[in-house]
Amino acid sequence: MSKKGKGKQKEKSEDDQLREADEALVDLGKEIWQLERRLVIEAEKYQRYRLVQLDLKRDIAQLGEQMASEEKLTQHTRVDMYRQYKAMQQELCHRIDLLQQTIDNLREELETQRKTLEATKQGKDEIIAQKNKKINEQKQQMENMAIVFGNMLKETLENMSHRMEGQGTRAAK
Repeated sequence: MSKKGKGKQKEKSEDDQLREADEALVDLGKEIWQLERRLVIEAEKYQRYRLVQLDLKRDIAQLGEQMASEEKLTQHTRVDMYRQYKAMQQELCHRIDLLQQTIDNLREELETQRKTLEATKQGKDEIIAQKNKKINEQKQQMENMAIVFGNMLKETLENMSHRMEGQGTRAAK
């Protein structure tokens, strides 16, 4: 029995070993299946991440293009605004020069008018002085003439008085 018992034990242990090996194979199959499943899930995640990464790269590229476009537009706007600023500055300087010339011309004209007015006033004052002098001379002349006329009238009246007296004495005689 010992040989047979041992043989049965060996067979049993071989059966157990086969069963254990089968169970281990099943466990390993399950583990392989789980690992394959995890690999598929991880591959899908990797594909999603890869798609997200590509989307992000595309978005970054679009943003870069937009930024370049915006930069170009900003540069164009800046150049245009600078050009307008320079044109406005030149126009303002030109207007300032024109206005300064106008002011200078008006000042010259004002000075000329002031001189003309002063000359006119001086001429008027001279004319008035001459007229006053002439009036005074004529007044003096009229007074002299009045005195002369008064003297002449007085002499005439005296002569007439003497004649009348002379005729009155002759008639009385």
